[in-house]
Amino acid sequence: MIVGDSEYLDFSKVPQSRGIGKSALVTMVIGLIGIFVMGFLSVIMSGFGHMWPSQKSMRADLGNMPTINGSQNP
Repeated sequence: MIVGDSEYLDFSKVPQSRGIGKSALVTMVIGLIGIFVMGFLSVIMSGFGHMWPSQKSMRADLGNMPTINGSQNP
């Protein structure tokens, strides 16, 4: 069956992109700003409430710990 030229698809014109939408750009900028803000806050607040070495941590004498078979370390 032979069809006329009007029934063939025209692939000579390719649609062009209009680029990234404005809402996508705004979302990316807000996300990037948020990443840097969270990083800044992490660096600034990392020392808050920490004292090294901690005064409340358990102090175990590791020199007198028994081995797995129950004998003392030499």
